[in-house]
Amino acid sequence: MSKQAFQPETDSEKSQRIKKNLDKLDRLIKSEYKQIQNSIDQHIFMSKDTPGPDNGTRRIQEKATYYYVASGDIVRVDEIISNSMENMATKPVPGADEVGDVSENPVLFAKYLLIANVTLATRAAIDGGLAEHIAYAMSDGYLRYMDKLNDIQKIYLLSSKALRDFTYAVHDYTYRNCSPITKSCCDYIMRHLHDNITMSTLSDVVGRSANYISDVFSKELGMRPTIFIREKKLEYARTLLDTTGLSISAISDLLAFPSTSSFINYFKKKYGCTPLAFKKDKLSMR
Repeated sequence: MSKQAFQPETDSEKSQRIKKNLDKLDRLIKSEYKQIQNSIDQHIFMSKDTPGPDNGTRRIQEKATYYYVASGDIVRVDEIISNSMENMATKPVPGADEVGDVSENPVLFAKYLLIANVTLATRAAIDGGLAEHIAYAMSDGYLRYMDKLNDIQKIYLLSSKALRDFTYAVHDYTYRNCSPITKSCCDYIMRHLHDNITMSTLSDVVGRSANYISDVFSKELGMRPTIFIREKKLEYARTLLDTTGLSISAISDLLAFPSTSSFINYFKKKYGCTPLAFKKDKLSMR
């Protein structure tokens, strides 16, 4: 056994690895992907705004992924896609045990999976606040373009690209009317939900006073930064309760709530039930 100590990946190394994988994704599908945007743009202007039980690991992973889409969490989705790109290097086509077995034709199999992923991402994006006409235009653009593809790997790449684009669309649409200061603070908050984020922290991030940041937040998002932080932590906590076996106290500690009792009180006030009741209800549905 090597005596060399294990060196954990630094934040900088992780960022470089993710960027490298995402750049590879863009390069591999760039020539085909260019044509999609024209289709999406045309359909956006032609469209108008319109007003089962969980079972098994795949469903849990799916729910977690599409929570990230709905919340516009570009950091976590980029990590998911980066890992997918790394896995594709050793296993270009997923097995039936990973995604099911719906066709003996490999190309149709990949297309069916793409349709499912785009459909779920569309719904998640709308749930996250993206305008319906934009979400459906994006969906139509990917599915129409899918008909032109017969390369299995490019179909899977397109699926990853769609997941990423929907997430970025939610993020950009949510903060479309916000100043760079608010956007920077919100991005930092979403990246550090596991930390105790204070107004002093945000002041250091954007180089402005706590009072100034609070005023800007209240004007642009209708709430103070402290409330925004708590709301995002609670939303993430709900997903953890639904998709993991973590205890109530563990989730409270993970998301840096002041105490388990305060987490329970905040959760009940927002969702109308305690975290334990929510978890039991979800378990009974599986």
